[in-house]
Amino acid sequence: MMTEEHIYKQVINKINGILDIAKRKNWAITVKPFIDRPATIAEINSVEEQIGKIIPDDLRKLFLFSRHLEFSYQFDETLSEEFRQNFSGDIYWNLNSLAEQYTNFQEWVKASIDPAYNGTRAIEITEKLWQDKLPLMHVPNGDVIAIGDNHSEIIYFSHEGDAMHGKMLGNNLWNFLDFYSRIGFAGSEDWQLEPFFDFDKNMMVTQGDKVERFAELLEK
Repeated sequence: MMTEEHIYKQVINKINGILDIAKRKNWAITVKPFIDRPATIAEINSVEEQIGKIIPDDLRKLFLFSRHLEFSYQFDETLSEEFRQNFSGDIYWNLNSLAEQYTNFQEWVKASIDPAYNGTRAIEITEKLWQDKLPLMHVPNGDVIAIGDNHSEIIYFSHEGDAMHGKMLGNNLWNFLDFYSRIGFAGSEDWQLEPFFDFDKNMMVTQGDKVERFAELLEK
């Protein structure tokens, strides 16, 4: 079983691996790798005071490896028909902007429970699903990849209520980062994650042929 440290190192190694592939295949690096120093306990506690919420233990551990990491890339080629929607990759977390992200996320949640635009059942589901969540990654299309405090499950929040809305991307933060790094951070937008989601079983496909095929296509 991989430790949190091993998974964090795997993320860093994959960033370096993608940089090598991008150089060889002339892909665009849209955000150069930025890997900040570890956060201090005092910094984490300060953000908790700002947002009025305890940061999940797994996310605290991640910030203790690096308080801010981001990287993204893009390419023009079509990897295959199966993965025709995948044209970029990105990874992001940032303790420094968490308070602002949380405020913005709360505005989306508030809009999702406005009775003027949402039915009673939809409001009940939204309140139950999102009340304990924090934003982990902001998605380019305005959506959010969120983290919970119940085993730090990772959930996709679609501000337009698309097919991936409310879907679990990982049953905890470290499982998600392990999977997400193995697929080269294959795009955080819902349509880029959909090829890896089994809607019949309502679960992310994190192991097996599909994941291996995608990883091989990236490196070809």
